[in-house]
Amino acid sequence: MKHVLKTIIVDDEALARRGLKLRLSARDDVEIVAEAKNGREALELIEAHQPDLIFLDIQMPGMDGFDVMRGLPADNIPAVVFVTAFNDYAIKAFEAHALDYLLKPIEDSRLFEALDRVSENLDKKLALQHKKSLLKLVGDITGEPVDSMEELDARGVENLKKKEIPKLAIKDGSTTTWVAQDKIDWIDA
Repeated sequence: MKHVLKTIIVDDEALARRGLKLRLSARDDVEIVAEAKNGREALELIEAHQPDLIFLDIQMPGMDGFDVMRGLPADNIPAVVFVTAFNDYAIKAFEAHALDYLLKPIEDSRLFEALDRVSENLDKKLALQHKKSLLKLVGDITGEPVDSMEELDARGVENLKKKEIPKLAIKDGSTTTWVAQDKIDWIDA
């Protein structure tokens, strides 16, 4: 099943937004969750919708596309495809870690190529997040941190043991009860 890309279109020209929206509506793997006409509005919508992808115009009054990029939260940056009528920003766009750069008027083939690149990038990002959570889970279960899949292979999954939770023996007359230490809130004698 292909991931549906939650997308925001940012362009100060209403006609450009409408044209891109129309072309993207032909794709079933794109959901346009919002449109912004300036950089300030874009940052608010990005925070509210947490999109996978932003189509971002470079030249806008006030905050330009690069200002928007600088305003994105470092821990959760969506894929950015710059859309502009000027090709002299291409190097700066890639230095800003844009995933692609489309020149207006956008050709359908280039638009769909950019979408495929974004989907591939997102799949890799999700696979990496899944691998990190799997390694953390193994570390939590065994009590031994595991930093990579190679390390896990080298140790051998069959050699990993579930960590034993320390227990405390409580003697009451002739009965001994074992209580997990992490379940004890208070001890009183």
